[in-house]
Amino acid sequence: MTISLRMRHRSPVPPGTPLRVLARVAGTEARRISTTGSIATEEDPSTALVTADGILVAPDPEVARALFPILGNT
Repeated sequence: MTISLRMRHRSPVPPGTPLRVLARVAGTEARRISTTGSIATEEDPSTALVTADGILVAPDPEVARALFPILGNT
């Protein structure tokens, strides 16, 4: 479940341009997951147009099953 998500728009994203979206887990601590990501054009993947970071929390398995019954017993 998302606790926070911060996006920083560094440059305009050109319409109709193929994009490269990268995301990674920056760290974990118990159920807390820190993430980072970026969006760039395929033509210039080293220049981030948008950067982001987020904090997510993996719900307790019982809570997850109650919220998302389709998960069943996985």
